[in-house]
Amino acid sequence: MTVQKPGDPRVVELTPQPTVAVRVQKPFEELDLGALFDLHLPNIADRLADLGGTPAGPAYGRYHEFGPQQADVEIGIPVTGPVANLRPVAECESGEIGNSELPGGRAAVTTHLGSYDGLAATYDRLREWIRGQGLDDAPGPWESYIKDPSEVEDPAELRTEVVWPLA
Repeated sequence: MTVQKPGDPRVVELTPQPTVAVRVQKPFEELDLGALFDLHLPNIADRLADLGGTPAGPAYGRYHEFGPQQADVEIGIPVTGPVANLRPVAECESGEIGNSELPGGRAAVTTHLGSYDGLAATYDRLREWIRGQGLDDAPGPWESYIKDPSEVEDPAELRTEVVWPLA
């Protein structure tokens, strides 16, 4: 039996997950991810509570496009089902809260431990692992914040799950 360690990539089969989210498009050189998350996550949580939605997992950031010219970032919270009185996020203006979904299907998953500064290297290693397995990555990878700064004081204790859909 093989023991799975944090950081070891694996292939999983995901079920589609409804979310409430915003999608923001910006020129890459203007992108400040920390500021985007600080602005939008509290607003999403408040709107979700106002509309009676039920969170179903940790907040996430999904990267539909990430450089070199443009960034298209989705920031959201998984929910138990679509929330009434919200349009689909695809029909919303940039930064407007709407219903969305994290896709189902096969995906490669790994866990990043520590500061967010190292996340880019984790994405690079996961993509390299995917290709090393003879698989093809699909667009729109995301990260879920299993243990985020609101839960831990030491950045070394942050735990982020990185998910990359497979073609």
